[in-house]
Amino acid sequence: MPEKMKPLLGIAKAFPNAETKKVVKELVQFTDTIPSQDLDDLEIRLAADYARLFLSISKVPPHPSESIYREGTMMQYSRDEVLRTYWSFGVDKKKEFTEPEDHIAVELNFLMHLCEKATEALKNGNAKEARRYIQGQKDFLERHLVKWVPKLVKDILKTGKTPFYKAIAVLTKEYLEMDLSVTKDLLEQLMG
Repeated sequence: MPEKMKPLLGIAKAFPNAETKKVVKELVQFTDTIPSQDLDDLEIRLAADYARLFLSISKVPPHPSESIYREGTMMQYSRDEVLRTYWSFGVDKKKEFTEPEDHIAVELNFLMHLCEKATEALKNGNAKEARRYIQGQKDFLERHLVKWVPKLVKDILKTGKTPFYKAIAVLTKEYLEMDLSVTKDLLEQLMG
């Protein structure tokens, strides 16, 4: 097993969920074969799986945007709600990123922004400002990501051909659930 992949085994142990353990084990087994594989072939396999999953190459691709999973069509109410939340924190999507505002990458980037701002506020001794950002994280997770990402993950598990995207999907879902729990705990501590 490549040295860089060993932490994945620790991740698998950290999450009691059988689904997580299974996909991480499959990913580790997959990476064990990398040294013996032609890297060009591996790149082609991963690119093909990405295309099948996210670029409408398969009959029912999982599109990683919230409005698809919540309303069935792109650029609907969920996207508008996400935009309003971004704006309430003074955030706008980077112009060079061409995906919709409710794309999972944009939503995860927004969570990262809130986390960074909360950390900065805590370092500066501003508990009130930190609470605002942590509350924003909690609300965004509850109202958005934890409502639709599990459905996306199911679709990726059904449609994906390589363990790579399956593992990333499951780990993302598990992370979001853990992050929600942590933000709730942090808010309790900051309120007390």
